[in-house]
Amino acid sequence: MSDAQPILLLNRSDVRRLLTWRELIDATRSALIAVSAGDPVTTLAGQLVVPGAALHLKAGALQQPPLLSVKANLRPDAGNTSGAILAFDLARQRLHAVMASGDLTSMRTAAIAAVAAQALRGAAPATVALLGAGPVARRVDEALTHLGLAGEVRVWSRHLPRAAELADAYPDVDHRAHARVDDALEGADLVVTCTPSRAPLFEADRLHAGAVVLGMGADSPGKRELPSALLGAAVVYADVRADALRVGDSAYLDESAAAKVLELGTLLSRNEPPPVAPGRHVVFDSVGSSAVDAAAVALVAAKATEQGLGQAFSLDV
Repeated sequence: MSDAQPILLLNRSDVRRLLTWRELIDATRSALIAVSAGDPVTTLAGQLVVPGAALHLKAGALQQPPLLSVKANLRPDAGNTSGAILAFDLARQRLHAVMASGDLTSMRTAAIAAVAAQALRGAAPATVALLGAGPVARRVDEALTHLGLAGEVRVWSRHLPRAAELADAYPDVDHRAHARVDDALEGADLVVTCTPSRAPLFEADRLHAGAVVLGMGADSPGKRELPSALLGAAVVYADVRADALRVGDSAYLDESAAAKVLELGTLLSRNEPPPVAPGRHVVFDSVGSSAVDAAAVALVAAKATEQGLGQAFSLDV
């Protein structure tokens, strides 16, 4: 007989049940601070392009708790993303869990956006321009609302019915769907882009003075959401600076501007008020953090064990 420990299988419903915004946002903030402080969080990110799709790979290893997460998401050129996460228990040197990746990815992206919005703009409710109406945009809407950061949400999508559907889904905060990007941007204090765009979504001069912009969609080569005129003149922060300069919107900066990109975790670690940049916009360029992935996976795995959730199985049969 094998003495191998069973592996825990967690489906999308399990992941959604186990992740709460409060815990995930706290874990996200801590992970971003740890990365910027140079804590020993080992990460790896890359992608493999195949006909009609791209396989996105992210791995992150934590010391506390001792866990390694490996995420593989297949993103078709058309259609929904599918994927899975392997969670390895490094203390016992074994595979501990396999979990669905879709909701964890969209929720961790939204948690990063919420942490960035609070750090770069403050806690006051904002008029939000939400560009995109897919799964990530929906989760961003939820996370901002959880922190009380969304006073009004203007939703734009290339497909107006999708924007209207998202706007109708959250009655607790005033939502409006817009057919034109410029209409969504007018007077917005906080702009969040959550699209797979390969060209800038708007012109820099359409932004409200002092608006904070969170670019959440450009996370692989060729993607681009923000205009060069905005990035070149703004104060730019990133979740993972090196990755943002390689595959994010910041990849389009010239050498001089690229050298000035800052890491959000450094600002978070100081626990200071939002930065003041008279006459300039503040931009956050997110490519997704493997360290935040690992922190979210650790949270799900620990709570699943505590609550006895998931299905046990073995590969050693």
